Amino acid sequence: MKKILAAFVIAALALTCASAKKSIKDKIDQVKIGKFKEVDVETGNLRIKKSFTGDLYPTEFTVKVYSEDGSMGLFYKTDMAAKESLRFDKDGREALKKAYEQYLKDYEGKKLKRSKKFVQAYGVARAKMVWKMISDRAIAHPKIYFGYIFVGKSPYFCIRVVQADAEEKKGDIEVKYSGRLIYFTRAEAKTLVEAMTEEKLQEAVQSTVVVLQEEDYEDEYEDADADYEEADSGEAVKADKKAKKDKKAKKAKKAAEEEEDPNADYAEAE
Repeated sequence: MKKILAAFVIAALALTCASAKKSIKDKIDQVKIGKFKEVDVETGNLRIKKSFTGDLYPTEFTVKVYSEDGSMGLFYKTDMAAKESLRFDKDGREALKKAYEQYLKDYEGKKLKRSKKFVQAYGVARAKMVWKMISDRAIAHPKIYFGYIFVGKSPYFCIRVVQADAEEKKGDIEVKYSGRLIYFTRAEAKTLVEAMTEEKLQEAVQSTVVVLQEEDYEDEYEDADADYEEADSGEAVKADKKAKKDKKAKKAKKAAEEEEDPNADYAEAE
């Protein structure tokens, strides 16, 4: 009876832990932040494995802000000339920051296990992978895991991007992202994390805003501050009629003055 009761307790605890575990969303949050080309925020270095030899090699990354989805992307090129952009929303950037901070504590506290395999130690998030080979472009929303791995005696902070299906097919072909492990030294990871703050994102957005200056016009009046009295509509009509009448009388007088006397003698022309 005690064994059965214990089994029930264990099962209940397992269900509780499973329900308490934070679920990972299917896609990153889309946040439209305006129309502009991507903005470069910071550059640094990361390391990935060569496709055939498996050796690590350094390649430059650029942190960019993308207006199409409000994300910050880690853009880099592979040894096969492919271009990849691993994009984070606000939740993903926060998960990255927490993972790096815990990695530093474990590094400084000598708590890292000397493992030649990736140690999935610092949580999981959802990212957006946009990759391009020659002219073909594809998009997927893979899970990413934060952790570390030892290469010799050096523990690298790592982001593991798992395999994921692309959102669209190429004809009848299912396109997949094959996954990747991205390596960072402590200094390289620090550059990445500091470039992916909310403050950096807002600065990048603000840098694209064009402030339109209001055009200055010359005042047509000599005294711009002078007060003007509103004319009475009735008086204005009377004044207009009087002006027309006076003008008509003036024309009649002028015509009379110019009219010749029909009885006047004419001098004989020589």
